[in-house]
Amino acid sequence: MGWRELTVEQLVTLKNPLVVDVRSPCEHEAERLPNSINVPLLSNQERELIGTIYKVDGEMIARRHALKLIAPKIPSIIDEIVALRTSHARAMVVYCWRGGLRSESVASLLSMAGLDCFRLQGGYKSWRKHVLNDFQTDRYQFTPIVLHGLTGAGKTEVLKELGHRGSHVLDLEELANHRGSTFGSMGLATQPTQKNFDGMLWQQLREAGNETVYLEAESRKIGRVSLPDCIYSRIKSGTPILVTGTIEKRVERIIADYLSTNTQKELERALDLLADLKERLGVQKLQEIEAAVLAGDLRSGIRMLLTDYYDPLYLKHFQHGAPFQLEVSGDNPAIAAEEIVQWSRSLAVQQRI
Repeated sequence: MGWRELTVEQLVTLKNPLVVDVRSPCEHEAERLPNSINVPLLSNQERELIGTIYKVDGEMIARRHALKLIAPKIPSIIDEIVALRTSHARAMVVYCWRGGLRSESVASLLSMAGLDCFRLQGGYKSWRKHVLNDFQTDRYQFTPIVLHGLTGAGKTEVLKELGHRGSHVLDLEELANHRGSTFGSMGLATQPTQKNFDGMLWQQLREAGNETVYLEAESRKIGRVSLPDCIYSRIKSGTPILVTGTIEKRVERIIADYLSTNTQKELERALDLLADLKERLGVQKLQEIEAAVLAGDLRSGIRMLLTDYYDPLYLKHFQHGAPFQLEVSGDNPAIAAEEIVQWSRSLAVQQRI
């Protein structure tokens, strides 16, 4: 038993490894390997304290103080990792920021406890470099099919139905935890950091291989995260499909997605965001929408927002996607997905002939 160095290139070849991040919780929250589990040597407060001692008294004194903080925790840290290893029974990889003392210490302790493990060479820093290099060199071989459509047409629901049918789907809004519009954050938790978004996206792209991948037409930015060029270029060049929907169904879907609980807090949040569109909507139209919402007539307010703002805006973007290779109705996402699957199969047969 013992621990060994593992490069990023070797890590990505492992099948479903147990990846343990021994950095502090705030570091793990800001930037981490996908699906890694945080077992911190130091708490956020302890890490800050050690950083201050390092600046004031130097490295050696900081290291000794860190050891005093970590020593009492060693049995519980090892027990926690052992429990994870037992439940997963797979290759285990330990990492820190740059493959330094923290990951080396834990790897050595695990070795003493009789656990074989790897330490990621270069730590998170080297893995991040690998991700960015993959994005920049863009060696991805997947075939993109891009769903276009007006707001509320059901593109996301169609993507989910495609996924249920075994198709490879890249749901960028789900990864970004944002719906990509002014109101896109409503009802959702905080967005991931750019680095964590990149990590999740990178992992899904690796899994895609050379398959056909369905994704939704998105802008360069989804909320506060940005798409890499390798994805944005494929959105612009991928095979376009148009998802349509009746205005009644679109309004119904938007109420369900954005105002599901219909609480006063949600309405106030919606009105605050609506005010940001004052310049584009004009004062009169903004007041009409606000009046409808405040009177409890959400359907009329949303209908006006769609027909007077979102639809004209998106119709301009449609010109870049046309001509569309297929048109489906998102009013019934299951039927739309089945039509897309059948069309895709027929297209594949034609291309082989």
